[in-house]
Amino acid sequence: MKGKHHITVESSNLKYEFEIKRNFTVILGESATGKTTLIDLLNEIRRRGGNGAVRIQSDVPCSVYLAGEDNWKYELAGLSGTIVFFDEDYRFIFTKEFAEFAAKADNYFVFITRKPLKNLPYSINEIYGIRTTGKYHFPEQAYHEFYPIYDNELCLNNIDAKLLLLVEDKDSGYEFYKSVAQKADVRSAEGNSSILPKMIESSLDGKMLVVADGAAFGAYIDAVIKFAEMKGNVGLYFPESFEWIILKSGVLGNNDIQSILDSPEEYIDSQKYVSWERFFTALLIERTKNDKYMRYSKTKLPEYYLTPGSVEKIRNVIPEEIRNLFL
Repeated sequence: MKGKHHITVESSNLKYEFEIKRNFTVILGESATGKTTLIDLLNEIRRRGGNGAVRIQSDVPCSVYLAGEDNWKYELAGLSGTIVFFDEDYRFIFTKEFAEFAAKADNYFVFITRKPLKNLPYSINEIYGIRTTGKYHFPEQAYHEFYPIYDNELCLNNIDAKLLLLVEDKDSGYEFYKSVAQKADVRSAEGNSSILPKMIESSLDGKMLVVADGAAFGAYIDAVIKFAEMKGNVGLYFPESFEWIILKSGVLGNNDIQSILDSPEEYIDSQKYVSWERFFTALLIERTKNDKYMRYSKTKLPEYYLTPGSVEKIRNVIPEEIRNLFL
């Protein structure tokens, strides 16, 4: 499944309008914010076959999972090209078995849950709340929309002083930061699940900047932000991935790459790439495979990306607040 899909669900007194564009979308929020009501409306459409008082506009089928805990594989196996919604009551969505299934599915999945889905690589940009607005100014109909909860960056100001730079990456990304961030003590957390423990372990070392792949960090973002806010001396930067930074920088010189980065959802097949991070890595490897100087490897960074010209282009993609860390 590919693409960005605009969905409108409405009854006589309620209207939801939102877009789904990645394999996994998470809807957070406390009670009475409209999450369960959306599921109820979608279920009403399913029960009445679209002939009832609730209407939906979508270019792809939308389905609500309603079967039991033990039947999910059977129930989901027949779906393709569908956006599937799950309410927060199902335990199986937290399992490795479900994650392995979902990674190969030709569907998009939307989860209503207040608990992190640690087996799924979902993006911090696809975690939403639901809010009521007066967009259409119809007092008889409450309008609900999704809004993103997290940003890609929460940067430190005035970071000229000695800084700990903690990066999720342990391979090429770490090698790049280690080589060019001369104003920082660069350390690898060796995986996104280790970021928070490493932050806690290093919290006495003064200022800290944490860099992780936002495209697959959704399960950890809330705990990391809460710790950063509590400490007050921690900056966060969550680009899509290190490979995305390279592609965005223009060091490859491929004219069509920017078009791909402007609308990745039009190119990324959910059945082939479980996260956008995987796609950006594959794209970078594919575009450089025939050039011995630029040929990208996840495990060993070619010298080409550490030359002054390349570093300067990559540096310009990084937020201005932390740019002065780099040559």
